[in-house]
Amino acid sequence: MSMVNEPGTDSGAATRIEAAKFEPLTSQKPARSVTLNPRVCLVVVLLAVGAFGAWFMLTARAVYIETEPPDTAVDISGAMALKLANRYLIRPGTYALDLSAPGYHPLEETLGVTGASAQHYIFRLEKLPGHLRIDSAPVMGAPVFIDGIEKGETPVTVRDLPAGEYIVEIRAERYFPYRAEITLEGLDREQSVSAELQPAWAQVSFSSEPADAQVFSGDSILGRTPLTTELLEGKHDIVVKAAGYKVWQDTLSVVAGTPQSLADIRLAPADAALFLVSKPARANATINGNYLGLTPLEVPLTPGETTHVRLFKQGYKPAARSLTAESGEEKRLSITLEPELVSVAVNVEPGDASVYVDGALVGPANRTLQLSARKHDVEIRKQGYVDYKTTLTPLAGVEHELNVVLKTIRQAKLESVKPVITTPAGQTLKLFYPGAFTMGASRREPGRRANETVRNVELTRPFYLALKEVTNQQYRLFDKGFSSGAVSANSLNGETQPVARVSWQQAAGYCNWLSREASLTPFYLEKEGRITGFDTTADGYRLPTEAEWAWAARTTATGETLKFPWGKELPPGKNSGNYADRKAMALFGRVIGNYDDGYVVSAPVGSFAPNNKGLFDLGGNVAEWTNDFYDVVISTGKKVELDPMGPESGEFHVIRGSSWAHGAVTELRLSFRDYGSKAREDVGFRVARNAF
Repeated sequence: MSMVNEPGTDSGAATRIEAAKFEPLTSQKPARSVTLNPRVCLVVVLLAVGAFGAWFMLTARAVYIETEPPDTAVDISGAMALKLANRYLIRPGTYALDLSAPGYHPLEETLGVTGASAQHYIFRLEKLPGHLRIDSAPVMGAPVFIDGIEKGETPVTVRDLPAGEYIVEIRAERYFPYRAEITLEGLDREQSVSAELQPAWAQVSFSSEPADAQVFSGDSILGRTPLTTELLEGKHDIVVKAAGYKVWQDTLSVVAGTPQSLADIRLAPADAALFLVSKPARANATINGNYLGLTPLEVPLTPGETTHVRLFKQGYKPAARSLTAESGEEKRLSITLEPELVSVAVNVEPGDASVYVDGALVGPANRTLQLSARKHDVEIRKQGYVDYKTTLTPLAGVEHELNVVLKTIRQAKLESVKPVITTPAGQTLKLFYPGAFTMGASRREPGRRANETVRNVELTRPFYLALKEVTNQQYRLFDKGFSSGAVSANSLNGETQPVARVSWQQAAGYCNWLSREASLTPFYLEKEGRITGFDTTADGYRLPTEAEWAWAARTTATGETLKFPWGKELPPGKNSGNYADRKAMALFGRVIGNYDDGYVVSAPVGSFAPNNKGLFDLGGNVAEWTNDFYDVVISTGKKVELDPMGPESGEFHVIRGSSWAHGAVTELRLSFRDYGSKAREDVGFRVARNAF
């Protein structure tokens, strides 16, 4: 039992004694209250903060963020960063970086902080475009050009121009052009250009005696005197006219901004006038021996004096007249010129053709015409023949003959064969009309071989010949998997390099493929994939004959026969062709030691200048297969071989032309003849075709 004093009771009063509730004792200890000491808590917090700071300082990295402009606001999202001047302490990681500055486009970047101890990042903000106001007051509406592009008329504000240098031009009629170089700072700011256009004219005053005279500058009338007007800077041909007075004229030099006055223009009374006409018109006229121009003419005459007039025109006899006029008198003189006839003999085959002159039938051919000594259109016609047309200007005192042989329509068709054709593979072929020439070389020529006998040859049939050698790309249209290979790691297989390592059979097979692609009759006869002969009447593609190749390579328009592709002497000039040169010394024993064409092996076709016929690489690059079987022709003296095509059979075919592998005198000569049947790394071909 316990006793409890209630608060507020009297100490002498009786107390009530109550029984206390009995609770058994347990093994639990009574709970104790814990009181935290503030000082201890503060120490703990400071220790934790210090530990975190030490951890952060040990794990963070110094990052220097440099910006342009320098006052750019930098916001690093997702990172605890401690900024020290332009440096930040940031733990390694990837953070979103927002950069902004007035007048610049905001920039969002990703900042990747690595484990390096010090890191430097540079960020440049792009300037906002600027605006340019251009004014040319008081001149309004002048076209404005910025860097040559028209942007409107003054006054104008050209907006959103990127910062930078610009050339501003303002052009207005009757003003000098204005031009200025402007540096636009951008930053969404507006800059101004106030142009003061300078007048390109000056005021000029005219007065005359008598007044009311017309004033002209060139063909433009300026007004009547007295007159004050504006003339552009420069020279002006000034003419002042008044009825009954002589014309006053002078050349006036005007300087912009410098006024001038022509106040003493005194017009003299007019001479007599002559209006001169002729039939036909546009006859040449002289007055007293002075040439004045073509009729009709209005010319002044000296009153009271005899004036001598003379007219002359091609095809007509000269005419002369004399006259006298009084002061102020106007006269009209009309002169008819008589034709001056010239004899022209017209000789035509066939003789029953008809002759037309200036569109009119004059009769049958083989006659002498009387034509005026001027330009005439002459035409000769006969059914079944092509009309002949020409322009003829007979000259007096000269005997004229017109000799014409009309061409039949069939003959004309043959002559109308296209001068240039293109194959389905893209080769360009040119039409040639060959002739007589000499093949081979003299025995006295250095480097000559025994198979180069001199032969007199005449080619009578026109033929087409490719301007360039067949390329790898063009050959692979026929044989997709073909490769020309390489020589000592130098490729021969480029798309535009000439195809090489093809046999004569492969070259002829390619020609037949071209013919079939063009729907032409194949030239070569094939059996089981082998060429067994050829059809000389076929219109398909083929290899050139040896004689055609030699004519194309060696002859010139003047009849000269070339020794080398570049001329008569060694060494070749710069860029004369692709031969064994200094670059090829590691491959060959004989090279042109002082020559460098830029290629070790073959070059792209057409890399060097063409010959006099427009053909490329007839010397150098690759040697070329021809159509002929190889043999050695014994010289037959003066006998002429017509369109030779070589033997009918044989084991080998003729190879003509030097290649990239040749550097000796013998091979470099255009008369050099080689032969073979198998593929060779320096042998290719070009295509030919009969014209008809």
